[in-house]
Amino acid sequence: MVPIVNTSDQRGRNLILVGFMGTGKTTIGKDAAKSLGFRFVDTDALISRNAGKSIPDIFAEDGEEAFRLLETEVLEECAKGTDQVISTGGGIVTRERNHPLLKQAGYVIWLKASPETIFDRVKRNKSRPLLQVDDPLKTIQEMLADRADLYEAVQDLGINTDKLTLDETLFGIVESARVALQLG
Repeated sequence: MVPIVNTSDQRGRNLILVGFMGTGKTTIGKDAAKSLGFRFVDTDALISRNAGKSIPDIFAEDGEEAFRLLETEVLEECAKGTDQVISTGGGIVTRERNHPLLKQAGYVIWLKASPETIFDRVKRNKSRPLLQVDDPLKTIQEMLADRADLYEAVQDLGINTDKLTLDETLFGIVESARVALQLG
């Protein structure tokens, strides 16, 4: 059963997608926004725009901590809005400060996938700064293990995307959001 989300003053009327890189947050988020009649917001795109440089450049020039501070600032702004599908960066849950912001912003769905599925989806993408290492699969396994409890802590619903098509995942997300956010 999908939990009904309190959309009174304590919680925004938004759908927030969290999960590791390569789980489909941006791709599915855009389609979910169209289906729900919501605006699509990508926190990584906003960070890049606000900083005037790419995510890899922020990591290289300013470091991960500077990126995480920018991420929190963008999340604070997004949390003030409504009728949005918010696609977050994979590491947004690593800052405890972001947990209440995510819950306040709306209905949080954790898109899950196995390390092998994630690796297969992102292995050709050179714009993933945290995976520019000798053994990216091992890095994915370690990072997922470190973050699993953090994703669990902020989620209202988790969906494993390993064996689902994009359409199946989209349907599950949109329908659960309609129920949870009481969209009719």
